[in-house]
Amino acid sequence: MRSQYTVRVGVAVIAGALSAACGTTTPSSSAPSSTAASPVPSSASPAPLPTLSEPGKPPKEPTDNLPETGWVAGMVTRGGSGPCYGLTADDGTRYALYNADGITLKDKARVKVKLETTLLKIYCGPGNLMAMTAAEPIG
Repeated sequence: MRSQYTVRVGVAVIAGALSAACGTTTPSSSAPSSTAASPVPSSASPAPLPTLSEPGKPPKEPTDNLPETGWVAGMVTRGGSGPCYGLTADDGTRYALYNADGITLKDKARVKVKLETTLLKIYCGPGNLMAMTAAEPIG
């Protein structure tokens, strides 16, 4: 059986822990009293908030750099009959192309393709994901 002394000590320890967690202290004859940190003096003012400066002139070039749409010429880097293809455009841009119509492209062939943006969230390899709506061989 537990004695009343053990229960009282246990309750006192729990109450002390709860008081400490809440930021208050209860004086105890067995524990030394703690000193509270002094609050910040009311005369100290907080640091000023940062302010925004006026923007300069608008940029001359687009800042969002969206992938090009329309006809693009380049070399097929991943061919086949689809639905995913790879293309490196003449300007060096890499495209991951999607077309479910079964267009057949040969690896390393020079082609021009008509590109449109797509809302599909699929992976067709490295590069900018675009929908290929048409393809024509070059030369």
